[in-house]
Amino acid sequence: MRITFLNPPFHPMFSRESRSPCVTKSSTLYWPMFLSYAAGSAEAEGHEIQLIDSPAMSLNLQETIEKIKPFSPELFIVSTSTPSILNDLKVVKALKETFNVPVAIMGTHASAEPLESLEMESALDYCIIGEADRTVCKLASLIEGKIQNANEISGLAFRKEDGSIDFQPEGPKIENLDSLPWVSKVYHKHLYSCYKRYFYGANLNPLIVILSGRGCPNRCSYCVIPQTINGHVFRKRSPKDVVDELEFILNNFEDLGEVFFEDDTFTADPKHVRAICELILERKLKITWSCNARADVPLDLLQLMKKAGAREMCVGFESASPEVLKNIRKGVKNTDKAIEFVKNARKANLLVHGCFMVGNPGDTPETLRMTLDYAKKLSPNTAQFYPIMAYPGTEAYKEALESGALQTKDYNQWLDKDGFHRTTIQRGELSSQDLVDFCDKARREFYLRPSYILRQGIMSIKNPRERYRVLRGFKTLVKHLFRKHGSLAPIARQAPTNKA
Repeated sequence: MRITFLNPPFHPMFSRESRSPCVTKSSTLYWPMFLSYAAGSAEAEGHEIQLIDSPAMSLNLQETIEKIKPFSPELFIVSTSTPSILNDLKVVKALKETFNVPVAIMGTHASAEPLESLEMESALDYCIIGEADRTVCKLASLIEGKIQNANEISGLAFRKEDGSIDFQPEGPKIENLDSLPWVSKVYHKHLYSCYKRYFYGANLNPLIVILSGRGCPNRCSYCVIPQTINGHVFRKRSPKDVVDELEFILNNFEDLGEVFFEDDTFTADPKHVRAICELILERKLKITWSCNARADVPLDLLQLMKKAGAREMCVGFESASPEVLKNIRKGVKNTDKAIEFVKNARKANLLVHGCFMVGNPGDTPETLRMTLDYAKKLSPNTAQFYPIMAYPGTEAYKEALESGALQTKDYNQWLDKDGFHRTTIQRGELSSQDLVDFCDKARREFYLRPSYILRQGIMSIKNPRERYRVLRGFKTLVKHLFRKHGSLAPIARQAPTNKA
């Protein structure tokens, strides 16, 4: 059957599959990776697919509909996120009114709140819970009549003939990840025209984003993807399958900057990392790559990663406060060890992108200041400061509800009018606006240090490959450094969730 996979229109440059979906201040635009994996699985089953990324293609709703019409789809799979869900459900309604075919949503919000989503929009037929790859194929079989009852499909919420809502919980996670199509082949076939539109502020661009595994063994309370989609068991592709895909990327994407491993924690299994690195070296692949990591990778492995083409690690340091780190279940609680890790990364000639988060349980004005000073002491190559975004489906959201820190359930309040981050969390004397304002202040203090500007300038001169990233990122960042973000109508505490 013909299936349209849609990353729907919203704010320009809105990254729905980011771990904190928003419009960024560094002009980052994420690949629709999980949507593309699902599309590839359906295509491998023999279905004809259309993959549309409206934010990357700069399409509004009407332009998106006009692009879909010639394909005449028989099923829609629509990507969602919590900050965009009200917009996404309006898109669902427009699709149903125009095409009158079944519509399903997928993603972190659909997985966390499937029943609520169906209640919010009567035009929505299905919600896919968790990993979508296999469920999409079973849903297509249901619509084709090859499966007789939606109750037979694990990981699916649905509307019954009498209008009531039911669901089947997600079944076992996909174990054999080598059986999944390479997402880079899906990009190449369906999104190559957008290839150079995708941009990550900390990475060499253009870039391709893939997974070497799914699931994270760590239990950080705020991290939404392991808690709603990937789970906490780290399932790995074979090193051969990973490196075979790297070869495909090298041979098929011109002007490639780097590959980014978007695994929740690429370094979760050091033996797996080592095997991938050794195979890259064995094949003599000249490829640059970066990854998500934790601040606990030993020096010898860092050195091997660098030798195999690694450039940078994205690391969540989050806070300087041991109490806060304990409260959010962050495994690396010793800041001295994190400092040692950054020193070792420098010894290995690897860059670090540091992530810092404010508004967690235990945060005070004093711990926020500690965290900013800590960030400057670590002095990673790039840094992001963001307020806690407690997403439905996470322990952080549950804690915020129970403690009264969550000010509202109104999904309109998750972003400001331009799509930039704000937060619905108030932590003690720190209002939600205080948290957003602190992040803006932290960004200014971190990036406007003379030593930092000098270091980036030298990097741009010495390394032409870094120049475009530095200049584009800094140009975009400057526009936001002195602009007040997050302003919106005053939040009404515990307002009821919007209904469509």
